[in-house]
Amino acid sequence: MHLLKLQVFAVHLSEELDRQKFDRMFHQLSREKQSKVRRMLKYDDAVRSLMGELLVKYAIGSMTNLPWHQIRFGMNAYGKPHLDGTDSVYFNVSHSGDWVVCAIDSDAVGIDVEKIHSMDMQIALQFFSAAEYEQLMTLPSSHRLAYFFDIWTLKESLIKADGRGLSLALDSFSIHKQGSDIQLIAGDEIAKYHFKQYEIDPSYKLSLCAKSSHFPDKVIHVDVDTLYT
Repeated sequence: MHLLKLQVFAVHLSEELDRQKFDRMFHQLSREKQSKVRRMLKYDDAVRSLMGELLVKYAIGSMTNLPWHQIRFGMNAYGKPHLDGTDSVYFNVSHSGDWVVCAIDSDAVGIDVEKIHSMDMQIALQFFSAAEYEQLMTLPSSHRLAYFFDIWTLKESLIKADGRGLSLALDSFSIHKQGSDIQLIAGDEIAKYHFKQYEIDPSYKLSLCAKSSHFPDKVIHVDVDTLYT
């Protein structure tokens, strides 16, 4: 399989998915994924999980020409999904509110999207490094919420790219952001990563973390009906 070029895909859930479409799309999932989706208490959460799975399959299929039935997933020891049968395709998925996103590359990649909402800034003391918290609190109060979600999504994207989950503590590394310049400050136990953010919606933050520094200029938007068909 040829080396992939880093790409980001996104689906906007502009309206509630009707049950007929949901049921048809649900039957495209593996039995394991169907079981996970069934256990979700909220319909909206089930829809986002469903869309995440189908978006990844769409993205992998369009970039590798793999037939849909050959796209199967496994998990590493920390629970991070991977594509079975190859070590040259990496992907990651995130969803929040009305958005479902995924990133595909030939090396480690992580992505995180979050809807901006009111937040007690003191939570940053628990999850941010001392340097990140200090930088946050130097900002005018009107700028802190957006910056909090900048740093939060950047840190989450690195955690997801790293693949060790929360066994890698959020305060074990620092991210410094000034404009579009994003720097990682970490010890040798964390690989060198690069970051980029995309503006897909003024009410959301979207951050991408990758071993590659060759980021796409824009996000590829996919319609719900494309996944449905």
